[in-house]
Amino acid sequence: MWENLSSLWEDRALLRDLIQKNPLWGALLFVILQAIQVVVAPLPGEVTGFMAGFLFGAPLGFLLSTTGILIGSTIAFLIVRSFRRHFLRKYELHPTYIKIKRIFKRYGLPGVFILYLIPGFPKDILNYFVGFMPITFRSFIIVSTLGRAPGTLALAIQGDVVYGGHPLRIILVTTAFAGAFIIFLLVRKRLENYFNSTT
Repeated sequence: MWENLSSLWEDRALLRDLIQKNPLWGALLFVILQAIQVVVAPLPGEVTGFMAGFLFGAPLGFLLSTTGILIGSTIAFLIVRSFRRHFLRKYELHPTYIKIKRIFKRYGLPGVFILYLIPGFPKDILNYFVGFMPITFRSFIIVSTLGRAPGTLALAIQGDVVYGGHPLRIILVTTAFAGAFIIFLLVRKRLENYFNSTT
């Protein structure tokens, strides 16, 4: 594992050069990979989000990552809408689905938006379960995209800074995001307690 990471670090300039020489193919392949990551929920989105910044830089990485997430979320939503009855029979008693259903019933779209915003919440699975709710496709795309944007941007920035290799910047950015993540975890716990007490 460490050898692979070391090799990736040493060849990082080569990887970006390769991407820059094949910008369209590189961007297209990454968007496809990110979309697949969203549709096949168990794949780690944090890794692809970080690699977006590492390979393409923060601005372009964020744009490509968001595009892939948008495509993947659309596919997941349409899959559920196309096979709604089959999936509903299978997952209607799933604890996460029940929680999301209660939150949507009480808080509507703002509640779903908060779920997408909370770090650590299984957003790719959320895409599927939200498809069961009486929500339009347009509203789903807006809420899911905006809700995931802060985390996607943060990962792209981290990847870009790590690629730069400046120790002080890496430490500062890592510390800042670690602090923000801890705060979000505390907020998440409070929100979950609030949702559980009012649903």
